[in-house]
Amino acid sequence: MHVNVKGTFLYMKNIIPEMEKSTGLIINISSGAGKDGIPELGAYCASKFAVIGLTESAALEVNNVKIVALCPRSVDTGMFKRLFPGEKADLKPEEVAEKVADVCMHPGKYRQGQSIEIY
Repeated sequence: MHVNVKGTFLYMKNIIPEMEKSTGLIINISSGAGKDGIPELGAYCASKFAVIGLTESAALEVNNVKIVALCPRSVDTGMFKRLFPGEKADLKPEEVAEKVADVCMHPGKYRQGQSIEIY
């Protein structure tokens, strides 16, 4: 909660006033766990649901700043391997990075406040 929710909130609170002076793009990182709950991971899921809520709310409050959230399904990271030993992740970290780059290069493809699922 501290990193996922509070960190996202404080970052947006501090950067949006500067971005609104010209233009900006904020890509918050949520998760597929922010769209669908996962047994035994209630706090993590709640924190990622909160990131989506913060994204949607802030997107309605700002001018000149595009705000979206990325929601990747399982990603092949150390955390995934610890939580789900022996299971195969849906995505490589590079695939998430490619989506971040796509949003940066083509922000007009995405609507304000959108939660973009990555499979």
